[in-house]
Formats: sequence, structure tokens, C-alpha cells
Amino acid sequence: WFRTVCIDSFFYNPPKRETLLAYAALVKPSFQWVSKVWERITIAHYPKHPRYGALAGQENPDFLNVELLKDQVLSAYAVPEIRERTGPLVFQFAPFSHRTMAYEEFLERLAEFLQQLPRDFQYAVEVRNSELLTPAYFKALNEAGVTHCFNHWNSMIPLHLQMRAAADAGGLTADFFIARLLTPLGTSYQNAEEQFAPYDKVQRPNSQMRADVVKLLRRALATNKRAFVTANNKAEGNSPLTMVSIAKLFLENAAP
Repeated sequence: WFRTVCIDSFFYNPPKRETLLAYAALVKPSFQWVSKVWERITIAHYPKHPRYGALAGQENPDFLNVELLKDQVLSAYAVPEIRERTGPLVFQFAPFSHRTMAYEEFLERLAEFLQQLPRDFQYAVEVRNSELLTPAYFKALNEAGVTHCFNHWNSMIPLHLQMRAAADAGGLTADFFIARLLTPLGTSYQNAEEQFAPYDKVQRPNSQMRADVVKLLRRALATNKRAFVTANNKAEGNSPLTMVSIAKLFLENAAP
């Protein structure tokens, strides 16, 4: 069951080839990691946070910059032993107000960006505004061969409602599914950190989240698609045990 992992650190800095080579040496070729894409590609306006320095609060000129993605991110994956272990690349977009950018404008710019992506990678888009889960959003994904990253996170709607939105829009046509289990709904990252540390056991089993993932796995099996599912320690308290629990639940309810 442990055949993938999500590399979150690449969200903060683009990957280095030597780092990926070191990771590749640790796992079999059949192991495929999920990579978050550098935030410089996915931030429209830099948050007013000290870690951004002089950029804090400024508009990002490199938002959805395909050439920067190719040059600074995708180039690191070009070596064969890295490439065969590379699963989906996830573009994570932080929640934003329509006053910051109209949702229609975001979807138009996203669709244009996705059409320009090199086709030799798998991509997923993780939005954290449920208002964006419209037919136009799923149309943009499907036309580019990209999938939606189902995310269990603080203020996002539950996984089963995200799946319902995708189904109502005609479904996802990419050949894989992906889900990231991050925090309990209604719980910030910081609060989850305080509640679940030191992450040595499951402290708050989330039956609905688990059942939703099993539903996604069943859908993957029924449509002959691969499913990538990763969990953060802050989802329930201990990510490996969360995944074991989901695996057991899936097997218990599997058809003969």
C-alpha cells in the first residue's frame, strides 16, 4: 500500500536534480512520488508574510509562467531514473477572494496555462475555493488531460461533494485520480499541529474522510485508473496508520 509519498517541500523551493536522485536511490522504480509544484508558479499575489520579504503583498509576475515551470521545475525530472519514479505534479492554489481575482478570470488563465503544459507528465490542480468547482473548471482540466486533486482541508468542502461536483460536470477524463488528506475540516493547520503532535498515533479517526477515499478507490478500480492517495500527520494524527485504516476498510468492503 505504501507506493507513493507527497513531496511538499518542493512547494517552497524548486527541486534540485541531486535531491531527486537521492530520493530515487531509496525506492524501487515502481514507486512513484507526488510532487507539489513551486509556489512561484501558483501564487497570484504574495501573502503578507515575513518569509516573502520584499515580495510580501506584491503581485507575482510569474503566476502561471509555463517557461519558468519548464526551466526551474520540470528540467530537474529529466533523468530516466528520476522520471520513472515521478507521479503527478500538483499545482496547489491557495484560497483567494473574488476581489483579489475574479473567478472567471482565474479559470480562463488556468485553462490557457494547462493547454501549454508539456504532455509527458501527469498533472493535478488543487484548488481550495469550492466556488471554482464549476463545469468550466472541469472542462479546462479535461481538455488538457489534467485531473482535480481531491483535497481534505480546513475550509474546503468534503471529498464526496468534490466528487459529486466532478460527476455533475461530466466526470474526469485523466487516467488517474489523486487525493491529499491534509487537515480535518474546520481545523487550521496550526490547530491540527497543536492537537495531533507528536504524531505517534491516530487521535481522531475521521470516518467520513475514510469512506470518501474508499469511494474514490472503488471508482478508480471500476474505471481501470490508478489512484494516488497521500495523508498528512495532521489529518488524524499519524499518516501511515491513516493509510492502513483506509486500506483495511477498502478490503473489507471489496467485492469478491
